[in-house]
Amino acid sequence: MRCPFLREEQVKSCQVAPFRKSLARSSATGEGELCTSVDHRSCPALRESHEAHPDASRCPFLRESLVQFCAASPRPTYVPWSESPDLRCAHDGHRFCELFLRAAGASARGPALPTADPGAAATADVDGVPVPGWLWYTDNHLWLDVGDDGLCHVGVDAFLARLVGEVERLTFLTVKGDVRPAVVLTVGGVDLPLVFAQHLPLVCANTRLRSGLAPLVADPYGLGWLFTARWDGETGGLRHGRAAREWMASEVSRLSGVVHDRLLHPRAGAAMPADGGRPAPGFLRHLEREDVLHLFAAFFPLPVDTRRAP
Repeated sequence: MRCPFLREEQVKSCQVAPFRKSLARSSATGEGELCTSVDHRSCPALRESHEAHPDASRCPFLRESLVQFCAASPRPTYVPWSESPDLRCAHDGHRFCELFLRAAGASARGPALPTADPGAAATADVDGVPVPGWLWYTDNHLWLDVGDDGLCHVGVDAFLARLVGEVERLTFLTVKGDVRPAVVLTVGGVDLPLVFAQHLPLVCANTRLRSGLAPLVADPYGLGWLFTARWDGETGGLRHGRAAREWMASEVSRLSGVVHDRLLHPRAGAAMPADGGRPAPGFLRHLEREDVLHLFAAFFPLPVDTRRAP
């Protein structure tokens, strides 16, 4: 599925101009246009080239090509058609593009693949935690979004994003190869590793987050994505749809219990609602280091076969 804002255009350019610029064919052709008429011989750039000109009807240095560009961009950049397969605009990855999300609005959020389950095409609110029904979730609160072109995206869910509140540093431990996608989040000075449950052939990491980590927490299901990979169809051990919603409800309840039974003390009280409800955003940052590590191990554990032996 290609981006609906991807456009094609025939452009012209001059091969001997001191400043190479591509012009849309529709705007480059008109009264006074030299390149496609016999008047091209009066062009200073042509005369300085000292080349033979067998075709007197048009300039031999005029080049025409097919390009693509983004109609949602305020300053479109022409990309040669030959390079377009490498653009995420040409495949399902466009659903995670900032320009696409801004132009398409809320309607852009949804599954890439058709589904007969209405719940799988909507985002449920589970006690304040949004849970998109089309995503697949791991035990440690990472999600997998399956595209319609053999690609998938991986990121953190809103439960994790709400708990950390703010990430000081993001370190990509894996960026290529057939590996388990892995990162380290630094929260309150504590390094917290996250590893996806399955091996995936990575295509790229969202390194744009290095210049601004806010989307990781503010938009975890969109601009805060972490990895793009190729998908082999395996979803064993992951939760989806109704099962994901029920699991998230149990996680919210379990978190409240763990906080009240083991972690609630004066220094953490400021992050709790007055009625003793769920922890406020950024609750993790109000805990001591040992409490942070305890909570992270309880809710965001490493896959069993990646844990270090005691």
